[in-house]
Amino acid sequence: MNKIFTIAWREYQAMVATRAFVIALLMMPILMLGGAWLPALLRGLETPELRKIAVVDSTSLLFNRFQEAVKQRNVQLQSKQTPETAGTSPSAPADAGNSARSDSDALISTVRSQQKADTRGEELGLQDIHLYELEEIPAEDFGDEQRLALSERIRRGDLYAFIEVPADVLEPRPFSPENLKNPAPDLVRLPAMKWVAEDAALSDARRWSEAAMNQLIRSQRLSSSVSPIVLPTVLLELERRSPMEGGGLYARDESGRIVSESKPDEITSLLLPMIIMMLMFMVIMMSAQPMLESVLEEKTLRIAEVLLGAASARELMAGKLLGNVGGSLTVFVVYGSGGTFMALQQGYADRIPLHIIPWFVVYQILAVLLYSSVFMAIAASVTQLREAQTLLLPVWMVVLLPMFVWFNVVREPNSALATTISMFPPATPMVMTLRMATGATIPLWQNLFSLVLTIGCTYFGVIAAARIYRQGILRQGKPPRMLEMLTWIFSQRQRNQLHQTEPGP
Repeated sequence: MNKIFTIAWREYQAMVATRAFVIALLMMPILMLGGAWLPALLRGLETPELRKIAVVDSTSLLFNRFQEAVKQRNVQLQSKQTPETAGTSPSAPADAGNSARSDSDALISTVRSQQKADTRGEELGLQDIHLYELEEIPAEDFGDEQRLALSERIRRGDLYAFIEVPADVLEPRPFSPENLKNPAPDLVRLPAMKWVAEDAALSDARRWSEAAMNQLIRSQRLSSSVSPIVLPTVLLELERRSPMEGGGLYARDESGRIVSESKPDEITSLLLPMIIMMLMFMVIMMSAQPMLESVLEEKTLRIAEVLLGAASARELMAGKLLGNVGGSLTVFVVYGSGGTFMALQQGYADRIPLHIIPWFVVYQILAVLLYSSVFMAIAASVTQLREAQTLLLPVWMVVLLPMFVWFNVVREPNSALATTISMFPPATPMVMTLRMATGATIPLWQNLFSLVLTIGCTYFGVIAAARIYRQGILRQGKPPRMLEMLTWIFSQRQRNQLHQTEPGP
């Protein structure tokens, strides 16, 4: 045991007491999670521009109101008013002359409310800070030649986009009893408007214009059957909505009262499990990859021959794994302490899932042991890094499996998909911690059963890797085939002396 602890301490120092480890410790969170905050950090570097949008209004009724809405939006954007005050609508006017202004006020209030509801986009900095300017294009004789001319203006930068509003978008479409039974799509949905721009798919301006135009279309369609004097009041009443707020489950507290749990935050419910899973992934990656490089370097430079003269292959591998586990726990303590400190500073200490820390540590140790031993076995079987990369491809596919399904698991942590993947031992550590971090009630038998499966898989994985490591650490030349490596694992004839290892060609 003294030799094992000596080797473990050497491996721990080689992993932790280096500048590369410190740099990787600082850079890894930025590389893994920086994409979520980078747009918000860079938002201040973006310069607002005046974007000109051409409108082909075939109805001849919507352009003026749309222009008024754009002007109000520009004023609100320039004054940087909050959504609560920017979209305040005046009371209903007493005459029909202020109908368009009131409609626009109701429109702005609605659109700003929709922007406020999209908290995820605001958190990521996905807000359009540019001003809009409209240009009216005559709808008479508008055809492909005019579309081509406007497209050329967009390519030159003179125009940002153009909108085509069909003439029949305001025409009534009455429902009959027969249509209500099986309504056709053209009766349920209005004719589509067309937005043409270089970034038509992801344009924030398109989304705002779509919401604004639909409000104006609704206003105009109602005006055909409602008196203009009461129209603004009717529109404001139609825009009143009943929000559906999310709440926690009810439970009985210590005093016997039935209380509701804390209200779940959508952003936290999505990001917190992902951050915890990414933390485990970073720990595994920072622990397993150095084992590959260390063993490959020792084999290539014949250092392993010297080490094997003082300790057996089993002691050497056990010491390396033990030191690697210590290094991974150091990474967890550093990241965990930093994350806890930031949560305390931001007032989010109550959202830290302390109950999963013991599970996290156990799963992390098992994952580090499993993947580090596999990486060591691969490094002992080859003589060059490019040969190891070929064998590592299926291993990395298994490691990255939770990354492909994490969103589905977070949405439904007790679904058949989440439960099945969490019972797949190589993916269990990350998936189970991901499920528990969502706050959902995971059946205890699933936790225990997945833990037993992971312990069994880790045990047999380390034993198999140790046999490959023992046979391949002194092997030189052509790397072994997969069938030969399986023979090393399952062969009943175990070589007890390292000098009896089969030489390479």
